[in-house]
Amino acid sequence: MNPTAMLLEPEVRELIAGRRFAELRDSLESVAPADVAELVSDLLSEESVVVFRLLHRDAAGEVLAELDGEHQQGLIEALGDARAVRVLEEMDADDRAALLDELPESAATRLINQLSEENRRVTQRILNYAEDSVGRLATPDYVRVRSDWTLAHAIEHLRRKGRDAETINWVFVVDHAGKLIDDLHLRQLLLADPEATVASVMDGAFVALEASEDREEAVRMMSRYDRTALPVIDSRGYLIGIVTADDIADVAEEEFTEDVHKLGGLEALDQPYMTTRFAAMLKKRGGWLAALLVMQVLTIFVMSSFDEQLERAVILAVFVPLIISSGGNTGTQAASLLTRALALREVSPSDWWRIVRKELATGLCLGSVLGVLGMSVVVVLDQLGIAQHEHAPRVGFVVGTTIVAIVMWGTLIGSLLPLLLDKLGLDPATSSSPLVATLMDVSGLAIYFAVAMLFLRGTVL
Repeated sequence: MNPTAMLLEPEVRELIAGRRFAELRDSLESVAPADVAELVSDLLSEESVVVFRLLHRDAAGEVLAELDGEHQQGLIEALGDARAVRVLEEMDADDRAALLDELPESAATRLINQLSEENRRVTQRILNYAEDSVGRLATPDYVRVRSDWTLAHAIEHLRRKGRDAETINWVFVVDHAGKLIDDLHLRQLLLADPEATVASVMDGAFVALEASEDREEAVRMMSRYDRTALPVIDSRGYLIGIVTADDIADVAEEEFTEDVHKLGGLEALDQPYMTTRFAAMLKKRGGWLAALLVMQVLTIFVMSSFDEQLERAVILAVFVPLIISSGGNTGTQAASLLTRALALREVSPSDWWRIVRKELATGLCLGSVLGVLGMSVVVVLDQLGIAQHEHAPRVGFVVGTTIVAIVMWGTLIGSLLPLLLDKLGLDPATSSSPLVATLMDVSGLAIYFAVAMLFLRGTVL
């Protein structure tokens, strides 16, 4: 828990128990909304409702936006419709829409219908966009000006409207119909001649997000252009809102968390780890584990296909873990690198040939080094009497050669699988480490026994 919340929690419990609500309200006024939200999350449900009811409406809206979905729903139900609507009215439009989207449809519809006409219209417009689209992130709380205004007029307008804006660092220029024609940094307005027009400081060079685009595009654009706010337009170019850095930071964290979960071989969790229910945890993790277990049956099939060879040369089975781990580790490395490169748009599926050449060259070099090490391991184990065999040098050669081949194969599979998934419109992170490792287990064994039969026939086999 945050240190501020840790210091507050005993005091809050004491004040609630003593029904000293005026003191409690005063003590909460100087605490940041994020810290109050953390405090509310850690209190018992009855205590958290008491704390929330004591907050001023504007502060309550900010605190509610900081809570996770489960705590939001609990508070909304406990507050009742009338109080909940008053809090919702004080929230930023994008936060309000996000909260309502998490509620059961009947509850969300009931609350939306009780909002003021303006807030209802704005909220419904945001909710009409796809769940993971930029439109869901857009807030209508921004400052816009017209190109024919003087800068003095624009600054005065900024003073009047800026109090309710999400940010005033950027001002957006629209035409008479509401189409975006430029955006200006506050510095440009303040440092120019007040009698000059807005048009005189415009350059017409601006970047904007389309409301229908995936929200990951907002993360990339914000990072690429080093912006704190970006305008959002519809398909006709009309300005409908803006997205700000704080919203993008939340999205980036969610997307990164989702990718990490998928790379770990499980479905992304919808809630934080500690608040994810037991049944949901089993569902998210069990599906992938079951699928991977079934895929490992292919390993048994490969092993059983070479029963005769293993009976004649048990020494080959000793080095199976060495072989399959080399392929799995290499494939996992390549998959992780390409998944991240695709997420950052450093590469695209059209670059597949360049990637293949790069990975094959890398695989050859890495495989050669690992192959020499593998061959040395066989010889050393023979000398130490741990895995002795009369044809140890031949077995070492087979192990070394197999490692070279399987490392090259691992880099190829690990790099091409994310590209293929991206080309098919699927999430490249689905090419998770366990998936690649399982594929390499199956194919690695096949390569190992094929090389062994090629080079050991007539001697060991």
